[in-house]
Amino acid sequence: MLKGAIIGFGQVAEKAHALAWKEKSGIFSILAVAEQNEERLKRAASVFPEARLYPDSLSLLRSESSLDFVDIATPPASHPVIILQALQQNCHVLCEKPLLINPKDLETIRALALAKNKAVFTVHNWKKAPHFLKASDILKDKVLGGLRHVELHTLRNQPAISAAADSSWRKDPAQAGGGILVDHGWHLFSLLQELIPQNPLSITARLRMGEGGVEEEASCFVVYPKTTALLYLTWRSPERSNWGVLHGTQGTLEIRDDRLVLQRKGKPIEIFPQEERLSASSAHPTWFSLLLEDFRAEISNPKLRGKNLQEAEICAQLLFHAYQSHRMGCKTVSLPLLVPPLGISPKERLSLSQN
Repeated sequence: MLKGAIIGFGQVAEKAHALAWKEKSGIFSILAVAEQNEERLKRAASVFPEARLYPDSLSLLRSESSLDFVDIATPPASHPVIILQALQQNCHVLCEKPLLINPKDLETIRALALAKNKAVFTVHNWKKAPHFLKASDILKDKVLGGLRHVELHTLRNQPAISAAADSSWRKDPAQAGGGILVDHGWHLFSLLQELIPQNPLSITARLRMGEGGVEEEASCFVVYPKTTALLYLTWRSPERSNWGVLHGTQGTLEIRDDRLVLQRKGKPIEIFPQEERLSASSAHPTWFSLLLEDFRAEISNPKLRGKNLQEAEICAQLLFHAYQSHRMGCKTVSLPLLVPPLGISPKERLSLSQN
């Protein structure tokens, strides 16, 4: 049994994380919860009646000496500090996205994780959505041929509602670190790694700022060796939906909110209905539960550690340089040379870059 604690008990912790931890109670056990908001701490007590309660992360970590892991679900700006606190206490780390805003923080985290021999794992739960699991299978079967272009769109009419009535941290740059690129863009950056297992070469971004000084709308164009990607995100849409399209040399796959549509030359159109709409909620406990298997694998097998952290590094570089591109008047920014994703052989990497 792996013993853990939750740090931060907002909406995502209650409606996604807590349900998944309870579902996997034979593997994981939540012993403690830390939360600054008193009403939310009372809510945590009702969800985990056996858990010990703390007002902040440091008091929890100093008191709970037997923990194997922590689950961090606080606002983004606090993530790096709490991650380092947890690693210092010899805990594996599961952290909500974004892992961090500035890639420079990654080196300190990576060094301490290596020194402590601990996993640092970001919640890239969207790649566990049935829509994208099916899309990945279609890509692996090569029915689209060589992938040439990807588009992903996230349409929202407002930021996700915070659990505390007086909290609007998603529009507070001091807590959120950014706007919709931080809130939803990180998800799309992680999805691109599933769909395009190559290192991005450059990014061009245009942002539209809103109240509080954070972006409410973002367009990003990412260039890969033989593929391009266009991302569009907004909090200003009249509707709530997600959709995308993958263009290959032999076909096109549309990823709609409730289905996938595969079109190939000379073949009948194939439709793959999905039970849950991609935009149905902000929690997705089933996706989080599936991701916990990967987290458990990194804990139990040291050889796997660093795979997810590598994904987070690419997300952080794309996020950081998207902001840089915007500040430079939407100029294209080259990305630093990154280590290719793990699990792909040199031969496969060469094949992907030549498709």
